[in-house]
Amino acid sequence: MEFDEVLTKVVKEGISREEALFLLEETKTVDRYLKLFRVVSRVREDEVGDIFKFDGFIGAITPCTTSPPCLYCGRSARSESLSNFLTPDEVAVGAKLIEAAGTRRVELGGGTVWSGADKLVLEAVRAVRSATSLEVWVNVGPCLSTRALEELKGLGVTEVGSSLETINERVFKEVKPGDSLHKRMEFAKTIKEVGLKLFSVMMVGIGSSYEDYVNHIFWLKDVGVDHFCITGFNPIPGTPLETRTPAASYEVAKVVAVSRLVLRRVDISIGGIMNDLQLLPLAVMAGANRAIHLGAHVHRPGVWAQRYRCVKSKRLNNLEFVNLLPLTVKIVKGMGMRVEDSIEEALRGVSS
Repeated sequence: MEFDEVLTKVVKEGISREEALFLLEETKTVDRYLKLFRVVSRVREDEVGDIFKFDGFIGAITPCTTSPPCLYCGRSARSESLSNFLTPDEVAVGAKLIEAAGTRRVELGGGTVWSGADKLVLEAVRAVRSATSLEVWVNVGPCLSTRALEELKGLGVTEVGSSLETINERVFKEVKPGDSLHKRMEFAKTIKEVGLKLFSVMMVGIGSSYEDYVNHIFWLKDVGVDHFCITGFNPIPGTPLETRTPAASYEVAKVVAVSRLVLRRVDISIGGIMNDLQLLPLAVMAGANRAIHLGAHVHRPGVWAQRYRCVKSKRLNNLEFVNLLPLTVKIVKGMGMRVEDSIEEALRGVSS
């Protein structure tokens, strides 16, 4: 195979597993990265348009009972479980703040409760519904019953997440010893069977190979993924993986680009080490069209506002509201993309 010939072919004809692997392996120089990015940017515009979507985030709405915790997760750096989750009233307050920022969609995220999280999740969704007109989606892992999924669909929930991180069973067991790849894969299928959209995450830099990435992407294509997030491993101090090398941003970008060629009409977002304002242009060049944690979000007080001194955060009792949109919208517009009208209108209101 010739690099330029493959890129010319995939624009109109799609891409095979072999070609996807070839591009991952052979994109090694500045010239080839630029050629790849040029093609995927064209595919993104042709297939999903030039709107970059910023979702809101509210979390955590559920604790996590995964035991032992995932080795890359902050829970593995401390003995307590993720138990300080938000109440329905706090979720409602957060939803109002996020809607006021112009955001149309919000993720309700949390840990996986292996005994079941139906009640907690349904209460959180109803809280958002009662307070706003936001589009809601849920990401708490494989701890929702089929009945709960059907109720969520009835409440207007659009997406539900089942994140694998890696499809390599050996790597999964190594970094997620208390989790189940099989349950997550089956839950992804159940989400689609119920008639909901599927959100899923793959993490670059935890030991998976290029072949693993390709197998993962094509498995999601077969299942019918609707929103795919590619994250980069970012070591957290105190965790068992604290000394492991973080994912290289260009490697994450390369996987994003190849994912765009396979999953042409799917929303593609970024996370992990890519949750950085300075890396957002790279994500745009690589074919992403959506971001979750680079918009407006509500959570327990943490370090987000400290990372960017120019960002104002708002404290409401034991909640923190951080709005990165004034910065991130400027970035994506500087890269030639547009944002949703509701966000533009909210930002004009802030500046006037």
